[in-house]
Amino acid sequence: LKQARKVIVDCMNNIHPIYNIKTLMIRRELAKDEQLKNENWERFLPKFKKRNVKSKKPKADDSKNKKNFSPFPPPQAPSKIDLQLESGEYFLSDKEKK
Repeated sequence: LKQARKVIVDCMNNIHPIYNIKTLMIRRELAKDEQLKNENWERFLPKFKKRNVKSKKPKADDSKNKKNFSPFPPPQAPSKIDLQLESGEYFLSDKEKK
């Protein structure tokens, strides 16, 4: 029960249970060996290093160059027919255009 409690408490402290389970398996095998029963087992047990993985921070360069966000799209450029309608060319006959 003490070993199970240690695995669970370490799991709550964000330590993966495989580390403790591996240690327990090695201790069980060492306990079976008659020669190693009375020796110190520290040299056989794994020593896991704690790794701090840093998260990536967004670059500050991108935020300086950003333009103000607008939910509306830019206005459309007038088409060729729209320009002709404004100037009145659209209503002229082919002879008057030439």
